[in-house]
Amino acid sequence: MSSGSGADSLDAVASIHLAAKNPVIVEIGPGAGYAMSGMISNFSPSRIYGIEISEAFRKSLSEDEQFSKLIKTGVLSLHGDDAKDLPFIPDNSVDLLFAHNVIYFLDPIDLYLKEAYRILKPGGQVFWGVKDMAKQMDKNVYINTDWDKCLEAMKAAGFTDVQQRKGRLEGGLAYIPLYGIKKHN
Repeated sequence: MSSGSGADSLDAVASIHLAAKNPVIVEIGPGAGYAMSGMISNFSPSRIYGIEISEAFRKSLSEDEQFSKLIKTGVLSLHGDDAKDLPFIPDNSVDLLFAHNVIYFLDPIDLYLKEAYRILKPGGQVFWGVKDMAKQMDKNVYINTDWDKCLEAMKAAGFTDVQQRKGRLEGGLAYIPLYGIKKHN
């Protein structure tokens, strides 16, 4: 889904505004770590959870010099868990849940959104980067490619300020941010 440069992931990270100092971040599907690296540089998180189902990507990330240092200090942890059940992340503890090129695969989407809602702090943000090219992929694999239905599912899970933001970048790097906030109590 990417040209391999990570430019789309880095652009997505740069488009996010976090008020929290040293936030707690969850990235679902960090892959090669482009966005994770950007979030570490841009936000100086106090804690970051990488939820990566691919053992090969987890191994590669853990061997990366930048990430291995953060793993040793306890700032970063990598997990192979399915993101619909993250019991090691406390309720109301996360400032940002970020996932780029992931929402397509979440089935059933409502379980994943319920878990995202649980772990986010009131006022916490969820950011899904999506690409229209996913609409041309195998519908048995790329299940969630109707952005309006994804936004409706986010609203049904309790998110507010749910929106499809203006598309960013061009060509193979083009993506669309889907965004929401966990409502304040």
